[in-house]
Amino acid sequence: MTTQREALLTKIRALLSKTVAAGATESEALSALAKARAMMDVYDVGDDELALTKEEKAILLREPRDSTDPHRIKQWLAVVVAKFCECEVWRNHDSLIVFCGLKSDAQFAAWLLDALAAFVQAEVTNHLMAAAPTAEKRERRDIIKSFAFGCTERINQRLKALCEQSASLATSNAKALVVVKNAAVKAKLEELGINLCKRRSSASIGNTSSYNAGKAAGDRASFGRPVSGQNATLRLK
Repeated sequence: MTTQREALLTKIRALLSKTVAAGATESEALSALAKARAMMDVYDVGDDELALTKEEKAILLREPRDSTDPHRIKQWLAVVVAKFCECEVWRNHDSLIVFCGLKSDAQFAAWLLDALAAFVQAEVTNHLMAAAPTAEKRERRDIIKSFAFGCTERINQRLKALCEQSASLATSNAKALVVVKNAAVKAKLEELGINLCKRRSSASIGNTSSYNAGKAAGDRASFGRPVSGQNATLRLK
């Protein structure tokens, strides 16, 4: 290994060490995590090269107890976000979203889900103000639901495309890492006696114009930026 490569790995390790537990603020920790993951993609650095081993354990990361999801935005996004971040996800007995994955992946998934939910909520607000500022309560609920469904559906389509792109461009090292991650997640689920089953989250289009406006907003969602390298994908800014 060259001195330059070792220096690069040292810098990435330092970024990954900036956690809340180590004294960083949540904002600092998430910013460091995003930069580290982008650098790993640009320079084709695998977790194994950073001394992450097959013995690394998966963790559970649950959203805060005061979390709410009145328009089912997170519910519609969570499964695809988990796939994009190489995690598993479910709702626990308190109806709170739980991600299971390696620590950096679970943190990234929780961050991405919150960022996308905030984007959709802001777009729903703008649409409702423009489309029906004086509508009755029932009509407003229908507009909100239809717009949110269209927006999350389009974001999910884009994330799925990115997953396919990442898989097609993955190096042999990256593919091997996926196997390690899947094994860690499976071991954690077996340890806790959790059996996940596939469930479909259905919704009707409802207000067609609001649904279409939501899909258009989903196209505008800026949840990532392209990076170069053999295992190129999109990551949050």
